Amino acid sequence: MNIADLEQLRILFAEHRNDFLAGKMKGYMRNQFEFYGIQSPLRRELTKKFLDEYGFPQEDQVFEVITKLWSMDEREMACVALQIMDMRKRKFHLDDIKLIEYMTVHKSWWDTVDHIASNHAGHYFSKYPEQRGIADEWIRSGSLWLQRSAILFQLKYKQETDIERLFHYITLTADSNEFFIQKAIGWSLRQYSKTNPDAVINFVESNSLANLSKREALKVIQRTTLSP
Repeated sequence: MNIADLEQLRILFAEHRNDFLAGKMKGYMRNQFEFYGIQSPLRRELTKKFLDEYGFPQEDQVFEVITKLWSMDEREMACVALQIMDMRKRKFHLDDIKLIEYMTVHKSWWDTVDHIASNHAGHYFSKYPEQRGIADEWIRSGSLWLQRSAILFQLKYKQETDIERLFHYITLTADSNEFFIQKAIGWSLRQYSKTNPDAVINFVESNSLANLSKREALKVIQRTTLSP
């Protein structure tokens, strides 16, 4: 596949346009993006069909293909880019952090940022732990979406979580009034509470967190405590 082949992908998706669903999807995303109105199962099926016919992009063309998909109006094209990144993440190389950052800060919203953070950034920093200083830059960047990504990239790490780093990132952003930061703090703590509930309880009790962050952080612990 090369960048010129992407026009065939757009034609394929246009053939399955559903204006009713497109309107609902657009409304759900606060009218920020256009949609073909293609739901996830069909979108994945069509993407597979396209890749089977045109092939997977060569490594030297990945950045160009992904950024071209990202620039297209319909949000499903960004989802195709995410699917391609999912399929090649075991082959991530050092320079892929540039693509991960690009996708995070362009046309940003929770639907793409959260997937990139937990799947792509998470895998990248697991493969290249010496590069985690980049996440230190993210948390101090002042960028809402880079900060959210720094907090969330360890969501799947479980016992491999760098607790010191996670807690440090949270303390640096704990006074944020941004909903997406408060929610990310609570989500990351809630996820880690499945592995180390005592550490989360101690952290929540010892630090000043937004009420939203606290509620989210303790959901699993409280549910477990209340279970018969």
